[in-house]
Amino acid sequence: MLEASSEILVVEDDPVLGNMLRELLLDAGYRVQWAQDVISALSALERHPIDLITLDMELGTYSGRGLLALLKADPRTSDIPVIVVSSCQMDPGVRRLAENVLSKPFNIAPLLQMIGAAIDRRRGSRLEPWREAAPADSLEVEVAREVLD
Repeated sequence: MLEASSEILVVEDDPVLGNMLRELLLDAGYRVQWAQDVISALSALERHPIDLITLDMELGTYSGRGLLALLKADPRTSDIPVIVVSSCQMDPGVRRLAENVLSKPFNIAPLLQMIGAAIDRRRGSRLEPWREAAPADSLEVEVAREVLD
């Protein structure tokens, strides 16, 4: 269920697609931050309480894969669901770290469903304080190290 407080960070370097996603998500009732590169995305995460991230893998100078690994390795951002929206081939490491993967081109309806479900799951887990996050699988940690190197 959508709540007005849901804030999404769109990380997309293509200005046409980034603006389109921003407008569609605003129309759907979300608050939206849009970053066109990794540095701007990290800055937005410092300034705003983000509920979900949509992430392109091809971000020019910096890799979306590297950002995904960094987000999942950092305790401050590891529980933020990330939906990868990209035209590039997804490797198994990305699929393990991402909440969901959507290939470009895409229809907005499946993306909105993925976003709503991910935010609901995240809120549900926050309502159960006795539930602790499972420790990171050593394979995921190795994948994150390889991506960051």
